[in-house]
Amino acid sequence: MIPLEIFIIVVVLLLVVNYFIFQYGRKKGADDFANLCFIAGLMGKTEAFSRYNKYSEPGGIVFVGDSITQDFNVYEYFPKYRVYNRGIGADTSRGVLGRLNESVFELKPKKVFLNIGTNDLDLIDDGLDAIFSRIKEIIEKISNSDKNLELYFISIYPVNPTISNSVGKRNNEDIKELNNRISNIKGIKFLNIYDLLLKDGYLNPDYTLEGLHMNQNGYEIIKNETIKHF
Repeated sequence: MIPLEIFIIVVVLLLVVNYFIFQYGRKKGADDFANLCFIAGLMGKTEAFSRYNKYSEPGGIVFVGDSITQDFNVYEYFPKYRVYNRGIGADTSRGVLGRLNESVFELKPKKVFLNIGTNDLDLIDDGLDAIFSRIKEIIEKISNSDKNLELYFISIYPVNPTISNSVGKRNNEDIKELNNRISNIKGIKFLNIYDLLLKDGYLNPDYTLEGLHMNQNGYEIIKNETIKHF
């Protein structure tokens, strides 16, 4: 018969081993699980956009982007205009490339305001050349879809890593470089809102929730600049 003390030690060791195996497996599968959740959410939102588009009228104004666009309440900010919000939280240039039909083409807009790229720097991180190439492809596809369409690229916004760790891998040096490259693409009108949101080289704390996303003060700046081009 096994002594009680040894039995207890064996049980504790088994529990410890199982705990670390569980933690390792959870960590290893976390990215895959997060990706699956995002893909499911992206597909759900994209399908919803396609259904909404049946009730839209051509010739409107479309805002396309990630969570910063998704949270930009264009319907309240621009009540006198026919505006549509096609932002999806955590989206990247890859996601936008895959949903241009539902987010832009089906709406037959007269103007498109595009803001995308910040999540590429954190979630994909495959280098500025690759990110720029995808954004350029988006711009070219939208521009070529309708010669009368006006396309505006809203500069990727600065971040403030001194407020929280939500900024992730993003940094303003890369963002400025991307903005500079994008501003030279033919076929777009570049809106440099980046500079308007800065304070001491970072996203102004008065304009942000946590160093990445905008608060209502930040959205007021964006609203005031974009409406000039309506």
